[in-house]
Amino acid sequence: MRKFISYPLLALIFFLFLNVAVWRQAHVVQAPWANVPPAPEKEKSAMIALSDKQLAYRYYGLMLQNTGSIGAQDVSLNDIDYAKLQDWLFLEDYLDPVSNHVPMLAAQYFGAIEDSEKLNYIHDYLAVVGVRPYNNKWRWLAHGVFIARHVQKDNDKALEMAYKLASNKDPDMATWAKQMPAFILNDQGDTNTAYEIMLNILIDNVDIMSPQEIFYMRDYICNTLLDERPKSDKPDFCTEINS
Repeated sequence: MRKFISYPLLALIFFLFLNVAVWRQAHVVQAPWANVPPAPEKEKSAMIALSDKQLAYRYYGLMLQNTGSIGAQDVSLNDIDYAKLQDWLFLEDYLDPVSNHVPMLAAQYFGAIEDSEKLNYIHDYLAVVGVRPYNNKWRWLAHGVFIARHVQKDNDKALEMAYKLASNKDPDMATWAKQMPAFILNDQGDTNTAYEIMLNILIDNVDIMSPQEIFYMRDYICNTLLDERPKSDKPDFCTEINS
C-alpha cells in the first residue's frame, strides 16, 4: 500500500527550507550605526530605573562603556559624536557626582583620540568634575592637563587647567599635581614664575613631603630652573645638591 507524506510534515519541510533561505540572505545584514543617541532630560533620566539614580547611573554607564560596539560591529572612537557624548557624561555626573567610573571612561577611553576638536568636549567635562575636593577628583584635572599639553599641543589651555589643579583643596592631592603650572611655565620659557611656584611649594610643604620629594624639588630648582644662573643667585640648598 502506497504511503503518502502528511500535510503537517510537508508544511514543516517547507518552513524549514524557507527559514534556511531567509537566513542565507539575512545573516550578513547588520543594524546600521546610528551614533550616540540624545541624552534624556536630567529630571527624567532616572525613570528607566524607577527613579533610582544609582541604578540609572550604572545602566547608562554600561551603555557608554559599550558605545560603538553593537553586535558584530566595532566603531572607531573617531566616528563617535562627542557633542552628544558630552551630554551623557554630564548626565552621569548629575546622577552620581562622586563615582569615578564615568570620569575614567572619559579620560582614559574616550580621551584616547587625537582629534583636538573632539577632545575639547572631554577636556571641558574633566575641567568641571576635577575641581571637587573629594574622592581624588583632582586626577581628572591632571588628565585634562595632559590632553591639552601633549595631545592638543595647547600650552595656554594646559596652564589654565594646571592652575585649577594646583588650587584644588583635596588634602590627599599629590605634591606633583601642585607643581604642574611650574612644569608648563618652564616649557614656555617663564623660569622666574616657575621658580617662585616651586620654591613656595617646597617651603610650605617641606614638613609633610618625603625625603625623595624634597630632593627632587631641590634638584629641579637648582639644575633645571636655575641651571644657567651663577651660584650667588641660587638658594643655599643648591650647594648641597651639587656637592
